Amino acid sequence: MKLIKGEDLNQQQTRQVLNVFIYRWTTDNAERERVWANIKRQPTIPLVSDNQWFRDHAFWFVNSGMRLAANRKHVEPVYMAND
Repeated sequence: MKLIKGEDLNQQQTRQVLNVFIYRWTTDNAERERVWANIKRQPTIPLVSDNQWFRDHAFWFVNSGMRLAANRKHVEPVYMAND
């Protein structure tokens, strides 16, 4: 597995991330209101854009980089990814 910075993802990888992480707390997430509507406690972090969210995070992909790693269901802070 490899950890890839959000700003280094290609278009296909970006699409995968957006489709999998529907609970992201961003202003651009069209699903945000629907998925958080039934949850009593919402995040206390400020809303950011998807672009900012990608700049701040890194994502686990299989070594080929073709798909998200199935056994990693979370994002990492961007500083965890190697340059």
